[in-house]
Amino acid sequence: MRSRWLTLQVACVYIGTVVGAGFASGREIYQFFAQYGMVAYASIGLVTLVFAWLGYRLMALGAKLGAKSFRDLTTYVFPPRLAQAMDGVVLVMLFGTTVAMLAGTGELFRERLGLPFSLGVVIGIAVTMWTMMFGMNGLLKVNTLIVPSLTAFVLFVTAHTALFRNGFEHALHPLGITNQFGLPVWLNALLYASLNIGLSIGVLVPLGGQIRSRKVLSQGALLGALGLGGLLACVAFSLFAYMPQIGEYAIPMGYIAAQFPTWLTALFIAVLFGEIYSTLVGNIYSMAATVARSRRHVLLASLISLVAAGLLSHFGFRAIVAYAYTAFGWVSLWFLCMLVMARARLR
Repeated sequence: MRSRWLTLQVACVYIGTVVGAGFASGREIYQFFAQYGMVAYASIGLVTLVFAWLGYRLMALGAKLGAKSFRDLTTYVFPPRLAQAMDGVVLVMLFGTTVAMLAGTGELFRERLGLPFSLGVVIGIAVTMWTMMFGMNGLLKVNTLIVPSLTAFVLFVTAHTALFRNGFEHALHPLGITNQFGLPVWLNALLYASLNIGLSIGVLVPLGGQIRSRKVLSQGALLGALGLGGLLACVAFSLFAYMPQIGEYAIPMGYIAAQFPTWLTALFIAVLFGEIYSTLVGNIYSMAATVARSRRHVLLASLISLVAAGLLSHFGFRAIVAYAYTAFGWVSLWFLCMLVMARARLR
C-alpha cells in the first residue's frame, strides 16, 4: 500500500512540476499544439512517450547518485567546466520560468478578477515562501492535492465541450485553423517536451534521490506521463471548440471557464492559481537547494529569487510564453542531448 501511495505522489509531483501557468492557462498548449490543428493529438502522443522515458531516466539517475540537487548529476556526468556551465543554464531557465509563473499569477488577477497585477505577484511570492518552510515534503503534499483538482476540472470542461459545444466536430475541423503536418509541428512538440523535462530536472533528480525505489519511480514516471498526455489532449480538445477567438486571450482556459456558472469560474481560478503555485514551489526549491545547503540559506536564496522574479514578471505573461519558452526549449533540447550522449558514464 505504501509503495502505491508513493507511486501516486511521484506521478503527482511530476505532473504538478510540468503543469504551471502556461499549461493550466491553455497558453502553452495553444502555442505548441492547438494552433496546428488536429495533428495536435499525434504530437501530444509523441510528447507523452518522451515524458515517460526521460522522466524515469532522470529520477533513476537521482536514485543511483543519491542526489540532493540536479548539480549532483551534472557534476558526476560532465567535466568540471562543462558541469558548471550546465548548472548555470538550468538555473537561468528555472529563474526564467519563475518569472513566467509570477507573471501568470498577475495576469490571472488582472484578467479574471479585475485586481492589480502586482497584487497577484505579491500573493504568489508569499504563499511560495510559506511552503518552502516544509522542503520536499511540502512539495509532495501540495501536488497530491492540486493535481487531482486540476484533473477533475479539465475533465469536466472536456465533457461539457463534447456535449454542448459540438466538441467532436470542432476537434476534427477547428474554426479558423488550417491543419498543418510539416516539420514545425513535430519540432514544436519536441521543444515542448524538452522544455518541460529540462525545467523539471531540478525536482525529478532530487526526488529520485529521496525515493530510491526503481519500481516506484518507473511506475510514477509512466503514470505521470500518461496523466500529462491525457491533460494535454483534453485541453487541446476544449480549445478547438472555441477557435478562433480563443487565441486572443492570455489565459484561454480562463475565457472558457467564464462561459460557465460563476462558481465554476471561481473554481478554475483557484485551480490555476494552485498549479502556478506548485510550479513556483518546485522551481524555487530546485534553485535554492542548488546554491545553498543550510536551511537558513535556502530560505534566504528563495526570498531573493522570488523578489527578483517578481520585478521582472511585469514584462507580461504572453510575451514570456511566446519567446522565452521557445528559447528555453532549444536550450533544454541541447542539455538533454548532452545527457543522453553521456550515457556510458551513467552505467
